[in-house]
Amino acid sequence: MAGNNIFVGGPNLTEYVQCPYDSAHRILPVRLAFHLNRCAKNFPCSKMVRCPFNTSHLYSVTNMQEHIIECPNRSNLERYKMPDMLPLVEPPRHEFIVDSAENWDDDPPVPTYNPKTYCEEKFIIRNPQGAPPAARREFRERERRRFTANNQF
Repeated sequence: MAGNNIFVGGPNLTEYVQCPYDSAHRILPVRLAFHLNRCAKNFPCSKMVRCPFNTSHLYSVTNMQEHIIECPNRSNLERYKMPDMLPLVEPPRHEFIVDSAENWDDDPPVPTYNPKTYCEEKFIIRNPQGAPPAARREFRERERRRFTANNQF
């Protein structure tokens, strides 16, 4: 039985980041921004400041100046300020024309489908909805005459 032991791993803590408000909180990086908004309500007296380059970077006031110099998201602002350093724009894609005998702008070779005329021509049992009782009775009589005239009933 010793050979049948199966190891079930726990959470991989290397994928998680630590909350700046509470060190016991471990959060996936994708959920960090949402967690910081909720966790900030629990710590209203903390002196934490958000980074101007990335709102999920949260540091104390004393460490923020140091972080701004080293922030990895600062490069986005630097690229914006110096557009000459930006990579070249992609070349335009080549236009291509597909030869087809089909023309969608032409009228179709058959008339459009009208369900009302189809039901009047074919022998389909219909039930008028929303008409007053006298009109429904009259409609049923007309339909009965139409069916019996063509020996369909």
